[in-house]
Amino acid sequence: MNILAINPWIYDFAAYDFWLKPYGFLVILNYLQKNGINVDYIDCLDGKITEATFGRGKYPNEIVEKPEVFKSIPRYFKRYGIPLKEFEAKIPEKKFDYILITSSMTYWYPGIIEAVKILRRKFPATKIILGGTYATLCNTHAKTTSGCDLVFSNEQLENFFKTIGVDFNYNKLYESLPAYEDFYTKLDYIVLRTSWGCPFNCNYCAIKKLFPGFFRLPEEKVINFIKKYSAKGIKNFVLYDDAFFYEPAYAKSILKKIDELKLNINFHTPNALHLRFLDCDLALLLKKTGFTNPHFGLETLNPSLQKLWGDKVNRQDLVEGINLLKGAGFKNGEFSVYLLLGFPRQDLDSLKKDVEFLNSLGGRVSLAEFSPVPGTTLFEEYPKEFNEPLLQNNSIFGFFQNEKIRIFWEIKNFVRELNKKLQEEKLF
Repeated sequence: MNILAINPWIYDFAAYDFWLKPYGFLVILNYLQKNGINVDYIDCLDGKITEATFGRGKYPNEIVEKPEVFKSIPRYFKRYGIPLKEFEAKIPEKKFDYILITSSMTYWYPGIIEAVKILRRKFPATKIILGGTYATLCNTHAKTTSGCDLVFSNEQLENFFKTIGVDFNYNKLYESLPAYEDFYTKLDYIVLRTSWGCPFNCNYCAIKKLFPGFFRLPEEKVINFIKKYSAKGIKNFVLYDDAFFYEPAYAKSILKKIDELKLNINFHTPNALHLRFLDCDLALLLKKTGFTNPHFGLETLNPSLQKLWGDKVNRQDLVEGINLLKGAGFKNGEFSVYLLLGFPRQDLDSLKKDVEFLNSLGGRVSLAEFSPVPGTTLFEEYPKEFNEPLLQNNSIFGFFQNEKIRIFWEIKNFVRELNKKLQEEKLF
C-alpha cells in the first residue's frame, strides 16, 4: 500500500519554528511503516530561511488575502512554509491508495484547504483523510469545510486504522518514536515524548479531548532514542510531554541515566514542567542534564483561579520551586514561568503584580496569550461566533477585546523589559 502524508502550511498573522514538528503524525507514519506501508511525506513547514538559537528559525512566507472575518485587523495575513510551486514539485509521480493530512492549531485550517485543492487536481480519485488537533476539536467544521473525504478525531483512531486496513495495537502505537531520518533530510532538533496525556484537568486546556488518560513509554526506548540521535550529532531535544514530572520517580530515573551517558545535549520544555513535583534531586538533574531555560506552568497567582483551574501550583510551590532551582545552580533569568494573558474577566492590574513578583524571584515571564479552545470549560463562556476556528487565534484574540488591547501591549512590553534586565544581569 502507498500513502502520501502531508503536514500543511500555517496561515496566520505570525509564525515561527518554535520546534514545530507534527509529532503525533510522525508516530503514526512510523507505525504504518512498521506495518509494511510505503509512506511518502511532505512537510510544508520544512526548510527555514533563517536559523536562530537551538534550531529554531523563521519560515518562508507570502502575504495572502485576509479572510473576511479579519478585514479589520491591521496586520498582514500570510502563508508560512514552502512556496506552492515547490509543494507541487515535491509530489511524487505515482499512484497512492490514500492521502493523509494532519492538522494542528484549529485556526490554521486554511492550509489544509489549500493542500486539498492542489491534491484533488492531481489525484481526483484518491481518498483524502484528515486527522489531528483541528479534526478532533472542530470535527463538524472539519467535515464540512476541509474538503477531505474522511475526517477522524483522535478518539476514532482505531476506526482510521480499520479503514485503511492496518491492525491497530494501542501499546505498540503509543510506544513508537519517530524515525526522523525517514522523513527529513536535515534535522536541527528532535522532538520526543516520554508520555502521552495529562492527569490534570484544567478548564482552559483540551488535552483530555486530544488524549484521555495517561500513558508512559518504557524508559529503555526513550534512552535508546536519545542516544541514537545524539550519536547523529543532534544537540537539542524538545520534550513535548504535558506532565513529565508526574510520577517523579520515572523522571528521575530517565534523567539519571541521561546524566550517566554524558551526552552534552540540551533539553527544552515548551509544554512546561510542574513546579509542585520539583524537589532537590530533580532540580539538580535538570541542571546536570542540560535543561536550557526550563519552562514551568503557573498561569496565575490568583488563589481562587488556581483552585478552579486544577490546583496544580500555588504561591508557596512557586517560591519553593524557584529556591530549589537556584540551589541547583540556575541563575536569575535561566528559567521561565508561564502566565496566562487575556482570559475572561482577567484583572490585568493583578497580572502586572504577578509579573513583578516573578521577576523579583529571578524568573523570566513567558506570557501565554489566551484564546478560546473548543472542548474546554472556558470555551462555553464565549458567544457562538467563536465556533469559527479562525477566531480562536491567540495572536489576534486581543483585538476582540478592544478596550483592553492597549493594556495588553503595555503588559507585553513591560514583561519584555523586565526579562531583558534579567538577561543583562546574567552577563555580569
